[in-house]
Amino acid sequence: MGRLIVFWFPFSRSFLYRFLHTGVMSDVHVTEHLARIGILLDYSSGRLLFFNAERGLVLFAIRHKFTDAAHPAFALEKAGVLTLCTGMELPEFVKRS
Repeated sequence: MGRLIVFWFPFSRSFLYRFLHTGVMSDVHVTEHLARIGILLDYSSGRLLFFNAERGLVLFAIRHKFTDAAHPAFALEKAGVLTLCTGMELPEFVKRS
């Protein structure tokens, strides 16, 4: 699958999330600050989703046939706080898809 890199840029009236995967850049503009972003990897179905964890809206999705282990890595560009929560219940929009 290679690497997937996500950048976040705050603007005065919106926020930009930039997803870079296999040399292709995809921009997602949102008008509200997202306090929680969910990441769902469905390895067997070949889906990786990033979503607004409060509203259940998909920000970005990738389809890929995984053949090797997936290794998540997180980093902050500047000093700050990153909290990871695991074992959360699946969002309703995922259960219906």
